[in-house]
Amino acid sequence: MESLADRNTLVDDTANRIRQMIFSGQIKPGEILPPRKILAAKFAVGIATIHEAVKSLAAVGLLESRPGKGTWVSANALDSVIHPSMILNRFGAIDAMTIYEARLALEVAIAELAAQKAAPDEIEQMHAALEAAQRVIDDDEAFVQADWAFHLLVAQATHNILLQAFYNLSREMLLEFIRDVISLPEVRFEGSRLHKVELEAIARHDVEGAQTAAREHMLYLRQMLSAKPV
Repeated sequence: MESLADRNTLVDDTANRIRQMIFSGQIKPGEILPPRKILAAKFAVGIATIHEAVKSLAAVGLLESRPGKGTWVSANALDSVIHPSMILNRFGAIDAMTIYEARLALEVAIAELAAQKAAPDEIEQMHAALEAAQRVIDDDEAFVQADWAFHLLVAQATHNILLQAFYNLSREMLLEFIRDVISLPEVRFEGSRLHKVELEAIARHDVEGAQTAAREHMLYLRQMLSAKPV
């Protein structure tokens, strides 16, 4: 018979998985949550567990729910995550190299955990993201978005919502730099090659190989950053 402690743990785990979907960008602020029956099947839990998890997330402002209208992610759901504007307001403008150094540490850590934890379906999604990026490699903005989609999937595969939140922060602060550097064709091709190497390492759960590929990618971007005129 399921104990109250077991029940509470199951509800907490389910709430964390929904929270992860929000913080990783799978469900964005303002978007409708998938039907509870679908979530129950996805997480292999009962409808009652989904109800309790949704209730707990609504209580902290992540979700909103109304009878007959469904449940959706609150418009300000991500306010609980550190936002780039908070950093800028506190510390002033931060140069790209400082942001890059922080992202280097994050990328390597994320690659390590993804290589340890990535599930088969997550690896398939990463493959699909890389294929999508190749199809738009000549379109700067579309490629930036496809590149971000791949990185987000790798972060998601860590199954660590705090790392995902940190990653979103670094990405937002680097977005203009990413757009600038990625406009160079050689950066897109070399970045795609290193992404493929990283994914292959993640797929075979090669932690060291994934870390090395992520580090090489970031070091390459640093080289390009240093070479750009001020």
